Amino acid sequence: MGGVTTITDVAREAGVSKTTVSYVISRNPRIPEATANRVREAMNRLGYTVNYAARALSTAKTMTIGLLINEADGLSVSLTRGAYLCKLSDYARAQGYDLLLMNNRNGVSAIRDVVSARKVDGLILMDVLREDPRVAAARETGIPTVLLGVPSDSCGLDQVDTDFGRAAHELVDLFARQGHREVAVVHTAEVPEETGANYAVRFRQALLEETADKGLVLDVPPADEWDLDPGEKLRAVLTRFPRATGVIVDDDNSVISAPQVLMELGVAVPRDLSVAVVAPDVVRTTMRIPYTAIDINLPAVAERTVETLMRRIADPSGPAVTQLVSQPLTDLGSVAAVQA
Repeated sequence: MGGVTTITDVAREAGVSKTTVSYVISRNPRIPEATANRVREAMNRLGYTVNYAARALSTAKTMTIGLLINEADGLSVSLTRGAYLCKLSDYARAQGYDLLLMNNRNGVSAIRDVVSARKVDGLILMDVLREDPRVAAARETGIPTVLLGVPSDSCGLDQVDTDFGRAAHELVDLFARQGHREVAVVHTAEVPEETGANYAVRFRQALLEETADKGLVLDVPPADEWDLDPGEKLRAVLTRFPRATGVIVDDDNSVISAPQVLMELGVAVPRDLSVAVVAPDVVRTTMRIPYTAIDINLPAVAERTVETLMRRIADPSGPAVTQLVSQPLTDLGSVAAVQA
């Protein structure tokens, strides 16, 4: 076929209308997946490339989504956050969108400013707190928004996160089956306590519920030790709770330092101490962390977040959804049976 391939050519090749092709390009959820696949196959055969700049002009869209991280409470930079930023950007670009990173310390003001200036078509709120004023602000503006996290009140917005309740169940069940009766946790800082980072609060509470249900004692260090340096966190826990036969590490920076700290202390895993961690799979494998783990699949969570926002942009009035992504347990033998 000579000349530039047009949307009309794609419609003819796929046997659908031009409107259907347009809906497929914009990811409209009303198009059946089989039809959407047929259109995409026709686009590939004809070498059709979407001109997103022209499309933005014709649809009055910015083709940009905002990612608002939470700097209001001094959350530390972590490998997990960095990995999320990269993956969210990758999946947004795959949908034809640019990602605008926003880190205004006043999150509510940032949302109102970006919406009033019409800089973005939708928002992703990251570092969600249990009591997070940004959630209500996003709801009030009416801009399509997805929460990467689960606050105490979502205000009717879409939510995507790792299933930390399931993660706690898997880990505690493993320790219980191996005969452990007292386990300590090296915990992510909750800033501020009880209303802080939602995933940290949810995971701690889930651990407490699961250990109580299975008759285990969970040793949780005091809140003023949650923000110690990563290596010192583990040392402090082992000193404070000498009777614990195992530890669960959910702070990703402490996960990385754990092998070095335990080697310096002369603690052999699992002979002297059983260890399990919760960490992004890319961190555990790249850093060669030799411990049984709940492997958080960050790409899967990031992709689900972007896909949910695309659907919300296409259908602002649809019902809100909550998606908790289950993660696998990778057993590397670092949780040993306790000798009676």
